[in-house]
Amino acid sequence: MSLEQQILTPQGKERGTADARCVVGATVVNAIRVSIIIPAFNEARMIGKCLDSLTRLEFPRDQFEVILVDNGSEDATVQIAESFADRLNMTILEKYAVKISALRNLGASSARGDILAFLDADCLPPATWLTDILALTPADGSGVVGAHYVLPEDSTWVGRTWHVYQEAPKAGDVSHVPAGDLVMRREDFLRVRGFDESIQTNEDYELCDRVRKAGMPVRAFPKIGVVHLGTAQSLKIFYRKQRWHGTHVVKVFLRDVLHSDNKKAVLFAIYTLVCVVAFGITSAMALFKFSRVTPIITLGALMLPPVLMALPKVWERKKFGDFVPLATLYLTYGLARARALLNAMKG
Repeated sequence: MSLEQQILTPQGKERGTADARCVVGATVVNAIRVSIIIPAFNEARMIGKCLDSLTRLEFPRDQFEVILVDNGSEDATVQIAESFADRLNMTILEKYAVKISALRNLGASSARGDILAFLDADCLPPATWLTDILALTPADGSGVVGAHYVLPEDSTWVGRTWHVYQEAPKAGDVSHVPAGDLVMRREDFLRVRGFDESIQTNEDYELCDRVRKAGMPVRAFPKIGVVHLGTAQSLKIFYRKQRWHGTHVVKVFLRDVLHSDNKKAVLFAIYTLVCVVAFGITSAMALFKFSRVTPIITLGALMLPPVLMALPKVWERKKFGDFVPLATLYLTYGLARARALLNAMKG
């Protein structure tokens, strides 16, 4: 079924908590201008904060709807969402065992607004979010507008360092914006056929890539940035998140090797994987009294890219105290993406 057909016949179980239409006499008037689409799976810790932030939006309550698309949560995600029925124009859909792209598409197929605002369950938009969004998406053909995430105030060195050097607010034309703060007009979303439901991660980059190839812009506006409560705050969580995010990067990269913006990340993952394998082999050989220098060389080769990547960035900012933390994060990133690459090869 095409996305256009899904718009007419959305697939999935609906648990509506409010009608998104105004009824005047016998005439039904659609007053919804913006549809906020939130995919969720076991988000009981975060979803209440997200929905509470939506109740604080400086925007007419009857002109936006919230569509929560649940992927079979086993915690209280749905129950918490239902508790906001008296404060938000809420619809809850359920669809089990599908990728997050399918959840977003299902939400879009049920949306009544002309503008689709995709928000993640662990994100908090500013009060002026919808007002600014309407100003930035004035007409059909606007493409994608969005923003890179805003850092939580209580972030650790892991969150702060990665944000400053890799995720600091970008403005203007960009390759992509994260799907947790991505906005499109319905017409544009249908034109590019929505999110690719065959991939679990990198779906935001893949969608933005098709938008750009369709001749529409992808633009970032820091003023509509949302606070990302899911920002990794420890090396362990940072590693796990980067490994997960790398799940389908190679798959998307192989679709257009020459023009993909993913090539640096993929090449870094390949290089790191080769170095790790080489270090393991040479270390094992050293146990049997082969060259004991070779493992040191391979370890140095593993460390070289993170050092070369971190040095010019901290030099530019004159923040030399950030060198070790940033190099550590780059190394952790490389190891995580190498593991994701290895998993992809096994798969």
